[in-house]
Amino acid sequence: MRALLREPLLHFILAAALLFAVFSLWQSRQADIDSTIVVPAAEMERLAALYTAEAGALPRPEDMRGLVADYVRREALAREARRLGLDQHDLVVDRRLEQKMAFMVADLVDLPEPDEATLEAWFETNSRRFETPERVTFEHIYFRDAEDPRIETAVAQLAAVDGDGWKEIGDPFMLQREYGDFPMREVARLFGVEFARSMSELSPGVPWQGPVQSALGVHFVRLARRDEATLPDFSDVRSSVLADWQDETRRQLNEDAIQDIVDQYTVIIGGAE
Repeated sequence: MRALLREPLLHFILAAALLFAVFSLWQSRQADIDSTIVVPAAEMERLAALYTAEAGALPRPEDMRGLVADYVRREALAREARRLGLDQHDLVVDRRLEQKMAFMVADLVDLPEPDEATLEAWFETNSRRFETPERVTFEHIYFRDAEDPRIETAVAQLAAVDGDGWKEIGDPFMLQREYGDFPMREVARLFGVEFARSMSELSPGVPWQGPVQSALGVHFVRLARRDEATLPDFSDVRSSVLADWQDETRRQLNEDAIQDIVDQYTVIIGGAE
């Protein structure tokens, strides 16, 4: 018997059995933990608050039982799905986790307080953001067809009409015939870039000018006023500059923090999963 107890193989078998017993005990306890769903008091308060916000009244005991039952159902199904690996290679799950991680990173970003020199330099670099755009006030007459024979006689007709008589000339227009203090970029959006470029070359206060080509047809234009783009003083828009600087700086800090996370990983293109 003593010789048997000295056998290395027996020692190995006993050690393996002991290790298996310890592992089984740990796994059993782990299973007990995983199979226990705890509904914390804080979660119940959150569920009650959501119910109150949606229903406009405090939840009754039966309402709370239903809320807790729904919470337990979601938790149980989520755990079972993870146990079965259903969360793996799921684009929806991956995107949701990505969003939550990005939100967490954003919450941890410490936004610095800029000094005046920083804000003024940023204002100069991004002055176009705060520029009051070029604006025009004009009336126009519209012809759908560029070959319309009425175009040749339109100038003479316009010289002979008074008041609102000009509105009877040309074709009906689906938008407006008169635009007041209208941004030039909106002119380009509605009528096309070519029309906006031609408008910049017209002289204010001159009777009807044209024909001017647009993306919609041909126009005669009476330009009443053109206000050039202007840049306000820094002191007048400081609050807007600060808000924009904070938004851009926050975005950049978020991207830097996310890139730091990405840089922790080794990327292999085309490798096996």
